[in-house]
Amino acid sequence: MHQRGTMITTVIFDLDGLLADTERLHCHAYQLALREHDIELTAADYGEHWVRHGKGIHDWVALHRFAVDPAALRARKAEHYQELLRSSLQPMAGAVGLLDRLAGVMPMALASSSYRDAVDGVITGLGIAGYFATIVSGLDVERVKPAPDIFLEAARRLGAAPNQCAVIEDAEKGIRAAHAAGMCSIAVPYDLTRHHDFSQATRVCASLNEVTVELLRRLGEE
Repeated sequence: MHQRGTMITTVIFDLDGLLADTERLHCHAYQLALREHDIELTAADYGEHWVRHGKGIHDWVALHRFAVDPAALRARKAEHYQELLRSSLQPMAGAVGLLDRLAGVMPMALASSSYRDAVDGVITGLGIAGYFATIVSGLDVERVKPAPDIFLEAARRLGAAPNQCAVIEDAEKGIRAAHAAGMCSIAVPYDLTRHHDFSQATRVCASLNEVTVELLRRLGEE
């Protein structure tokens, strides 16, 4: 649990659904890959399994006992996803403005449970790679969100104590991971995550436009 009374010096960002409007693209890419095997995936099921609980394709295949290779499915999904990034990638409202406000003021890390190829496709496409002092992806840690590993690794790389870090997230699994890491957090829900449980968040903001340097620095006092 976060300890109060510490100045926030470091900001750790999630990517999908927070800085980039990409969860719908991940979902569509999986729908396309699964449809090749006559398997249907609904947006609601994707939202619960992947976005809210942080599980992946291996869990999905095992849960439904589908006779398909999850690694091959994930590889096929990656092909569809890169195509969708080229045609449909958009930033979330306020994302670039917030990164600009923080640039040169606080070190920033990107911590995403996604595979690095997916992360690189997004940050390159949006032109935001240069904002981050380090990038931690799902393959860099043993456990992904809601486990705290990915945030603790980002803090370690930047030489920051957990209670000096503020995590900005859009989903329940990320807020739970930040809480488990002993970090304060700001939840910025959007359409897919508005029903999530954000009770462990330090603050909830309606959009990234509400997040300021002053708010982040005060967060450690809350």
